[in-house]
Amino acid sequence: MTKAILSPRYPLFAERLKALGFEIVFTEEVGSFIPYEKYHADMQCLITGDHAFVLSRCKRLQDALATDHTVIPCGEDIDGEYPRNIALNALILNNKLIGLTEHIDEKLRAHAALMGFESIRVKQGYTRCSCAVVGDHAVITADRGISGIIGERGDLDVLLISPGHIRLDGAAYGFIGGACGYRDHKLYCCGDLGTHPDADRIRAFCNNHACEIIELTDPYKPDTPLTDIGGIVFC
Repeated sequence: MTKAILSPRYPLFAERLKALGFEIVFTEEVGSFIPYEKYHADMQCLITGDHAFVLSRCKRLQDALATDHTVIPCGEDIDGEYPRNIALNALILNNKLIGLTEHIDEKLRAHAALMGFESIRVKQGYTRCSCAVVGDHAVITADRGISGIIGERGDLDVLLISPGHIRLDGAAYGFIGGACGYRDHKLYCCGDLGTHPDADRIRAFCNNHACEIIELTDPYKPDTPLTDIGGIVFC
């Protein structure tokens, strides 16, 4: 059964994923993080192939992943102050490691180098939060810096959307990557995509990349705001 790792603060999305057949694994509280990041999956773990890079303090999450992954504890010196909180907030896409590379955990960087992944530096430290993956070669982001670097390469497709319009409790707004999770040509959105002004463009982009959109909403409140919960990590 495929695992879905996400924050326990949003039971609606966990219930909807469970109903779709996923095994739910909740993240842990990382006390040193700022309040709205304490449970964010995209801050606590990064999974590539059969390797799971997990913050060393997240013991329960390590145990949950150890049954079918090689778990690598990391981020021993992580704390809540940016950029010392983004050790695992990188994006692995099409054999590329994308992020604010000098602040990515050294164990993850070493693994990427061993695997022959190309390293691409962007200025946005919250790289994975900022990007919704919709295929092996395609992402959606509101970050112009990421969009420019990815877009000029030619081997990756990027859709630049308007910033904001995504709920993040405790902050002015959230990021598209934190409001989604990608698995097997499906983009699982935490809330109603229609609450974003670029919904039609997002739907068209996903359709072009053969990616189905699944909106995790309350059947009695279908206009649930698109919400940044720290992403959904599938494995």
